[in-house]
Formats: sequence, structure tokens, C-alpha cells
Amino acid sequence: MKKIILIVIAVLFSTIGHAKFIQAVLYMEDGSKKAGLAEMVENGDSKVIFKTDEKAKKEKIASDVIKKIEYTDGENEFLAERFYLTSAGAFSGKFSKSKEKKWFYILYDRDIKIGCVDFGGTMQYNAVKGKTSGQSGDTTYFFGKKKSDELYFGFLKSNAGIAVQTETGSNIKKMSKEAFAGCPKLIAAIEKEDFKTETAIKQLISIFERNKCK
Repeated sequence: MKKIILIVIAVLFSTIGHAKFIQAVLYMEDGSKKAGLAEMVENGDSKVIFKTDEKAKKEKIASDVIKKIEYTDGENEFLAERFYLTSAGAFSGKFSKSKEKKWFYILYDRDIKIGCVDFGGTMQYNAVKGKTSGQSGDTTYFFGKKKSDELYFGFLKSNAGIAVQTETGSNIKKMSKEAFAGCPKLIAAIEKEDFKTETAIKQLISIFERNKCK
């Protein structure tokens, strides 16, 4: 499971980095669909660049009229969905919800969703401070109930050699109490876990598989 997830993440953000048009289906908020080619979205994108085929003129479609996007590059499939982002202030500890929905790439989608954001793009979102920043080479993971309209900041995994190990477990446990309120069994299972940055996704999925929260 861990190996598959790591491969998916690596391929996903490699594809985003090239910013090329790939096959996509846009699922609109009004229930309709648009099939064609689209650029991979980034977390804060307010518009999606789309065209019906290679020769067609590019369109800029507002993100707020799109519910989700299914991408395929011929070998791999990626799902991007829009959710509100909820995080806790670094100093105040107070929870806040973004004013607008953000794009997340979904890694796990059952009773619980796990989404991720890569900070290698031009629009980089700081989950703690709630604003754009200059970070790069980092991936941030989020989780939440399947039927919820928001995802909660989980933890940051840095590719720049920055030590974030001590924050990983405490962040996950703190946010889970807010994200999974009403699911005491799931919260208790997360509280008991000794999370490590390198294996946190595998650990979370194992917990979500064993403890259902609907």
C-alpha cells in the first residue's frame, strides 16, 4: 500500500510540474460534464485551463462551477476535488475555514478522504497561516469525512530535509479531534498511534480501514 501511494504521488506531481494538457473530464456543479483536455490544477487556482481537443482554443473555466476533475495520462488516473480547507492557527490554536474552496488531489476515498497538495507549483498555500508562501518541495496531506465539504490539515512532509517529525503526530491528533467529532472510536485509535512522517499515510489508511466513521 505504501509503495503504491508513493508511486502515485511521485507520478502525480511530476505530471503537474510539466503543466501540459492531458485528457480530463470536468464534472460541473450543475450536473453536466465536459470531456477534453485540461491542465493539472494547483491548490489555489481560481480557473481551470481547458480545451475540447488539441486544435481547439483554450478556455478559462471558473473553478467554482466545477465539482471535480478526473485526469488520465494514458497510464495513470488522478482525481482533483474542491473542498474548504480547515486548519488551526500556529499560535492561537483556533480553527479556521478557508473562505473559498481549494483544489486537492485525492489519494484515498472511502468513508474518509485523504487529499494532498504539492508546494512545488506557483500557487503555494500555507495550511497553518492561511496564506500563500514561498515554500517549495513540500507535500501537505489533509483528511476529512467523505460527505463533508472540507478537508483538515493533517501534516507536512518536506522534501527539503527540514525536520518536521516532532510536529507530525501532534498535528494529526489535534486535527482528527475536530475532523472526526462524533467518531470517538476513530479518534481514540489515532490518539494511540505513534506517527512517523515517512509512514504517516500508511498508518492513517490502516486506521481508517479498521475504524469506520460515517
